[in-house]
Amino acid sequence: MGIQDIFRRRNARIPADPADLDHFRRWCRTRVGVEAFLEPETLVSVPGLCLVAFDGEWTRRPVGDLATARRITSELKVPLFDASVNGYPQRMRDYEEVRIKRERRERAERLREQMRGADER
Repeated sequence: MGIQDIFRRRNARIPADPADLDHFRRWCRTRVGVEAFLEPETLVSVPGLCLVAFDGEWTRRPVGDLATARRITSELKVPLFDASVNGYPQRMRDYEEVRIKRERRERAERLREQMRGADER
């Protein structure tokens, strides 16, 4: 595989998976204040779309190209931003911080319960 093969493959457009687009539709129906952030194409990934709700909850899926991102955001009636220009909203980072703390706390509690169970044997 030569360098030309890498660029040739990179320029080939990969269409969005219909299941991913359906996921975006279902996700938007159950959330409010949703905004979309287009993630740029890299050498190893196609453009992605990250949807962020008003509370910071988010979901991310590949969309294949800008045209598909524009089409799905227009259909969903959500604003589209360029993540490489605008960045992600602070509420998304705050949501992740709370989620990670909760998971760590729950994991620690499970370990404590396992240790108590082992001590009682």
